[in-house]
Amino acid sequence: MTLVVLIGLSTVSCQSSGPESEIGMTVHVRDADSTTVARKFDLMAAMDVTWVRMDIDWSVVERKQGRLDWSYPDMVVDAAGAREMKMLLVLAFTPEWARSGSVDDATIAHHLRPQQLSDWADFARAAAQRYASRGVHSWEIWNEPNTTKFWPPQPDVNEYGTVFWVAADAIQGVDPQATILIGGLGPQFEVPGREIAPGDYLEQLYANGAARRADAIAVHPYSFPELPMQTPQRMSGGFADLPALRAVMDSHGDGAKKIWITEYGAPTGSGPHSVSEQVQAETLMQARQQMQRWDWAGPLIYYELADGGTDPTDTEQNFGVLREDLSPKPAAVALMDAAT
Repeated sequence: MTLVVLIGLSTVSCQSSGPESEIGMTVHVRDADSTTVARKFDLMAAMDVTWVRMDIDWSVVERKQGRLDWSYPDMVVDAAGAREMKMLLVLAFTPEWARSGSVDDATIAHHLRPQQLSDWADFARAAAQRYASRGVHSWEIWNEPNTTKFWPPQPDVNEYGTVFWVAADAIQGVDPQATILIGGLGPQFEVPGREIAPGDYLEQLYANGAARRADAIAVHPYSFPELPMQTPQRMSGGFADLPALRAVMDSHGDGAKKIWITEYGAPTGSGPHSVSEQVQAETLMQARQQMQRWDWAGPLIYYELADGGTDPTDTEQNFGVLREDLSPKPAAVALMDAAT
């Protein structure tokens, strides 16, 4: 499998021009035991992963107001610290007692914004107080707020801007040197009233001041089934569109900030727009090589470490570079080879 992957990457590798960008992995380990978590971290170490990204899900940590259970984030933060990996924590999602409004789809109800911003500030402050002393100084505020799925019932840039400001102020009130990222913007078609393309959303974040308040801009420039720089791509805001997003920042005099790619990957299996395991590997490694040309971007955090299930038709279950049983796909093999 390694040979197949490296042949596909050979034309990319020889064109690289700068130092390799740091790479990271998004992990989902909420229900995992300590042995499984340790194994996952050892596999990431073998891939030379330096960043680990994980949700700090308010709806899980504080199911009942005032009763906070930090057990799952503690386990992951401690595992990262033991291996000298850096953590990017995604502060997001709302417990039932704190939500504004309601939605018909119960599976995304926790994506509703908080009703009382003081409750949200309290949680952000508590998270920063707990983890700054453990070496966590990087925070992403929410996830894909430009999408209806993650900001129901429809994206609202000014609502998000307020939620961002409140969290940023609370975190940096505890840890003044913390790096605060705009929540990763997902690639989208512009659908009035439902979805906002990343470039348009970022323009509006500059208009309301949130982008300038941020220390960096996070994006999720998925391009699958296309390769990173292949055009045209299905949606606005894919990997090949990152220079255009950078141009928005430059137009506002904000060129000193970096774009963090906090999710990027491609699903294997047989679901819609899925790719073969070999193409997944090529996608991830080509993106890594392209990052060497962009000194304004990085780190590159892949989505995700391990498959979330075994149903090949379910796209969301199949983004892992490892299978659910933690056996490596060709992408993981390529990353391990690159680390040696």
